[in-house]
Amino acid sequence: MTTTFPTNPDSYTTKVDGVDTVMAAHINNLQDAMMAVEDFALDLRDGWCYDTDTWVYVSATSFKVTGKDVRYKFPKGTKIKLVQTTTKYFYVVATAYSTDTTITVTGGSDYTLANAAISGQAYSYADTPQGYPFGTVTIRVERSTNQSIPNNTWTALSFDTIVSEEKPATTGQWSSGSPTRLTCRLPGYYLINAHVRIAQNATGARGINLMKNGTPLLANIFSPASGFDSNFQVNATVKLDTGDYIEAKAFQNSGAALDAVATSNNLYIEWIRLGI
Repeated sequence: MTTTFPTNPDSYTTKVDGVDTVMAAHINNLQDAMMAVEDFALDLRDGWCYDTDTWVYVSATSFKVTGKDVRYKFPKGTKIKLVQTTTKYFYVVATAYSTDTTITVTGGSDYTLANAAISGQAYSYADTPQGYPFGTVTIRVERSTNQSIPNNTWTALSFDTIVSEEKPATTGQWSSGSPTRLTCRLPGYYLINAHVRIAQNATGARGINLMKNGTPLLANIFSPASGFDSNFQVNATVKLDTGDYIEAKAFQNSGAALDAVATSNNLYIEWIRLGI
């Protein structure tokens, strides 16, 4: 017969040779196996493997497969798609088995599980299965005007412009309502970089400090050069959870206030998510 695959799975009629029923059964089993392979291949056209197991709500961040050990399907980082009125996306952060398999997931700031039936359940190991919103996560924000830095006071740098952003799903990572902060919307490890330029003055010291949730992470302290603005930066790789925020603070003790200079895009903070 002429195949219709890969447009659609082939369909077959039962074959009976009239002589050897065992052989006939084998022929039909082979047809069944071919149809299963074709169905699976068609599933993977969009990068998702649609699961025939029932997924049952456990909490806002977990579901279970009852009575089976299927941990092998859900290693950390496995991408998840399911439907609860709307399509939701997650990735796996942990699995556990005791009578049932419990899969713990995160959807960042955008998705949580509801106490409701789950349909359309699928998982993927592909880099970018169709529709998956959690790809590259990055942002750079800058300040377009100078900011006064008081003498001898660590001062949070405040920004006013998103230069570029690739955000997870729909929730932004910076807002004018919290202009000093970048806020994590998808857990993982982030490479963070902040830069400041302080108006020239040869007295005292200059510094920049990265802060996580108000707690210092890493600071750089410099002696200013005579006759030149001081340019300096700080960077770190930091593990963040949803809702964590990062700020950059500047310091100078020249004896009077000095400007953090915005000229030539010198006042900014940026990050890129490296992975889970």
